Amino acid sequence: MPSDDRILRERLASLADRAAPPSFATDRLRARVRRRRNLLAAGTGAASIMVVSLVTVAAAGIVGGGDPITGTGATPGLSTPTKPTATTDKEPGVYVCGDRYDHPGSTAGGILTAEVSSVAKVNGDAGPAVTVTFAATRAVHVASSPPSLLQVLYLKDGVIVGGGPMVNKPGNTSAQGVDAIRDGFDLAPGKPHEQQLGPREMLCPSLTWPEIWARPDRYEVAVVLGPVEERGEELVLGVPLPPSVASLVVKAPLPG
Repeated sequence: MPSDDRILRERLASLADRAAPPSFATDRLRARVRRRRNLLAAGTGAASIMVVSLVTVAAAGIVGGGDPITGTGATPGLSTPTKPTATTDKEPGVYVCGDRYDHPGSTAGGILTAEVSSVAKVNGDAGPAVTVTFAATRAVHVASSPPSLLQVLYLKDGVIVGGGPMVNKPGNTSAQGVDAIRDGFDLAPGKPHEQQLGPREMLCPSLTWPEIWARPDRYEVAVVLGPVEERGEELVLGVPLPPSVASLVVKAPLPG
């Protein structure tokens, strides 16, 4: 009679023969691994985006010189184009053909003074050569735009008929402005400075230089300067906004 150990071994061998090969649920395992990888990738990507965003914001603040979120910052200069300050049909600070310019002219006073020292006829088909002489009561450096950008108006009975560089055609009330390129000159008591302003050829429609030179006594030149800002040993002569904030307005008739 077989022993108990031999019977047990035979039964185990029989069970082993009937058993199926070992297997794993590989599909489920692969899906679980994919989900784990995707979650890791998403987290890494989000972290990368956050780092790049923070670097970009910081760079914007450094480059823009202003608020690190908006990137805004002030741009230095002598002036800016005019902007409306009230709800009106016309933007303030605009020189327009046909408008009246009633500024009476500046009286002597203050550190800086100016006068139109020469209005010379070049020829009958061109505008005059205008010279402005500046003087000061103490030694200062005057920082301003170059002479070609200083504002000149041609007036007939107080009405704008030409000039430049800031004069709009009739009906054009858009804001005006010029590049505030830094230039300047030194002044001291007894040592004035002359500025040759160069040509201002722009005339309003239906007007010509031969017509003006035929009756020069009906016209005058106005040089509009300022506002003036005192900064110690320097005076900043800004681009003018007409007419109330202009610090210096000097006039002279056209030569006969």
